[in-house]
Amino acid sequence: MRILFVDDDESLQETVSGLLTEAGHEVECASSGGEALQILREHPCRLVITDWEMPEMNGLTLCRSIRAGQSVGYVYVILLTCHSTPEDIVTGLSAGADDFMSKPFHAGELAMRVRAGERVLSLETRDLAMFAMAKLAESRDPETGAHLERVRSYCRAIMLKLAGSGKRQTVDAHQLQRVAHIHIVEGEIAGGKGEDDILGRGHRV
Repeated sequence: MRILFVDDDESLQETVSGLLTEAGHEVECASSGGEALQILREHPCRLVITDWEMPEMNGLTLCRSIRAGQSVGYVYVILLTCHSTPEDIVTGLSAGADDFMSKPFHAGELAMRVRAGERVLSLETRDLAMFAMAKLAESRDPETGAHLERVRSYCRAIMLKLAGSGKRQTVDAHQLQRVAHIHIVEGEIAGGKGEDDILGRGHRV
């Protein structure tokens, strides 16, 4: 995953960039909010880690600019801060931050926060895939397409609940997506439609 790290501390840039690169990520670094926005325009990144306190444009303003801008997909923002009061957290969330890390932070915490961001972004990717399936089915059979859209919404709600529970689950997002598809196919067969009718194709499953 492409990650943008924004901090005016060059030594911290080097440290964080090294940790993320070792974890298999492609890392861009910026020293200010303005530089970060320029990088995002030229080389989109799905995850941004930014310091709160920076010259010229601070992390809060950067968050607001990211949310106000147009991007291909959702940009997950982790805010680095020495501010930890409830009021500070509300301010950061209101500006558009998704998560926080307090300075100084441990390498293990950095890895955990990034993995959490990846999980959220993967849900969006799966959701878009299921939305495309719904639209394809709708173009062939409006009733089936509407049903698939409803199941997609239910599955997404369940996936978001599982992702935020912090507990080990026996059902993952891929399984839920398969269940949704199987449920639709079985329902159509029970309704008297054959496999070719369901898929709108000339070959069998």
